[in-house]
Amino acid sequence: MPFFNEASRIYTPVEVDFLRSCFTNAAVLLEESDRDYSASELSSCVMRLYEHGLRDCNHLCELAARLAHQKYAVRNHMPALEANSNDAEGTFS
Repeated sequence: MPFFNEASRIYTPVEVDFLRSCFTNAAVLLEESDRDYSASELSSCVMRLYEHGLRDCNHLCELAARLAHQKYAVRNHMPALEANSNDAEGTFS
């Protein structure tokens, strides 16, 4: 059994600040666009994208926000993507 694995990963203070910033930015995107989400699901999406190597804060926030909203919508039997011009472009506003 290895002493270290992904389950026991320790993040540096810089990484923690980056992840907090990404979570906050993604939450703001969702709230400004009136999209529902779960905070725990959003944090999970941010962590998962970061662990898979995504380091661009803007791109990470966009993807995490979109994923968290879709998961919330599916779980609550809501249409995941409402028809509007922003969905075609893949942006929030």
